[in-house]
Amino acid sequence: MAKNQSRYFSLIVLVATLLGCNLSSALIGDDSAQLESLATRTPLPTFTSTAASESGIVLVTAIPVQPATPTPPNTPTPQNTATVLPSPTPPPANTPTVENKVVMATVQENMNVRSGPGTNYLVIGSATANNSSKVLGRNKDSSWIQVEYPSKDGKAWVLAQLVTVTGDLNTVAVVEAPPPPVVSNPNPAPKPTSNKKEQPTAVPAPKFQFTPNAWYASENAGIVQVKGRIKDGGGNLVNGFSILADNGSFKVLSHPTGASRWYPDKGDGEWDIVFPNIRDAQGWWTLTVVLYGCNFAGGFDAQCKTYTKFSEDIRVEIATPKESIINADWVCHWDCNKGLYSEGYRKPK
Repeated sequence: MAKNQSRYFSLIVLVATLLGCNLSSALIGDDSAQLESLATRTPLPTFTSTAASESGIVLVTAIPVQPATPTPPNTPTPQNTATVLPSPTPPPANTPTVENKVVMATVQENMNVRSGPGTNYLVIGSATANNSSKVLGRNKDSSWIQVEYPSKDGKAWVLAQLVTVTGDLNTVAVVEAPPPPVVSNPNPAPKPTSNKKEQPTAVPAPKFQFTPNAWYASENAGIVQVKGRIKDGGGNLVNGFSILADNGSFKVLSHPTGASRWYPDKGDGEWDIVFPNIRDAQGWWTLTVVLYGCNFAGGFDAQCKTYTKFSEDIRVEIATPKESIINADWVCHWDCNKGLYSEGYRKPK
């Protein structure tokens, strides 16, 4: 009996042990599934120091931004390869503007013009009272004045006491006098004394009916023009004469001085020629006073080939833009009323 009880007890222990093992196995199986689910979850990164943790896992490291390397002193900063032009230096605020004013000399009475500043220089021509010319220079004491004149070099000298100067003569440059002419007899015989007052040298009569007077140039970049006025010896305006402009390959006539039915707005004694082609107008021209010979009653033709010359051909250069406006005045010495008309056309009121 005791032996059977012992067997039953051992059997119960064995069954209990087996049941405990199965229960333990079931419990262990459930925990493993939960741990696997946790293992597949993505962990958030941890930002901390760059040292490894005690567990041996390498942590995320933040890399700082490197500061820019400072430019060493005296080292030029690299520039664009394009060339930069310097800005123009502005003029001083209070710098006065210098005006280039033309100084003119007007003849007071008929006089000689000479090759130099003195009576020991040759007489190269004459000047008529009331006519004007541009002043080009002066001697040191301003007793003689150099003016524009239709000579070989375009210049002549006049005695300052016999002209009226318009403008500031001090602004005109002092011109070095040319050497005086060589005197063939340095010791001429003395002139006999006389109580009679020495008579002034007679002014030679002009060779041409018209002679040039007051010729000068001015600047205008937009137009090329030759113009002027014709007067007689008394300063009266002369009508009815034209100016011929000729450059050797092209000729053109001005409308006769003064107004006509074809050009009623022209002033007494005035003439002008405007060149539409600025480039072709440049260079040397000759200007001549002529009498128009075509049929003027039927109209005016600037290319008229029939005319009569009353002056010598005077050369003048047109150089744009500095000398694009040429002023060329003339003096009439005789028969000044024998042009196409002496009285300018008057518009009917």
